[in-house]
Amino acid sequence: MVKPEVNEEGVHSIFEVPEDIGRRYAFVSGDFNLIHLHPLSARAFGFPKAIAHGMWSKAKCLALMGDLPDAYTIDVSFKLPIFLPAEVELIAEPVAQLKNVDDTCEFGLYSSKNNKPHLAGVVTLKSDSK
Repeated sequence: MVKPEVNEEGVHSIFEVPEDIGRRYAFVSGDFNLIHLHPLSARAFGFPKAIAHGMWSKAKCLALMGDLPDAYTIDVSFKLPIFLPAEVELIAEPVAQLKNVDDTCEFGLYSSKNNKPHLAGVVTLKSDSK
């Protein structure tokens, strides 16, 4: 997965993922998997640091993409873990291109320091409800 060029009409956002995001998301989601909570508990499962929840990273991307249509589907592939804390880069095609049924909008979340991918996703319009 190659980091795409930034589309001026799309979304480009570089943001910090704090060290405590795993614990904060756990309290909201109820998912208290130890690999997300603390570096010490993550090490017990073979990770050098705690990692962000995949569902948190998916939701954060969608929240930054702006006004989504009323009816759509999201397909996401998780690539590499986000070791906490981190700085990541969202690159997304413009949501405005979703005009006809089955139109798509691709997005990806990458390390801001290199081209390593964390997440690849596609939004697909499911009705003319834009």
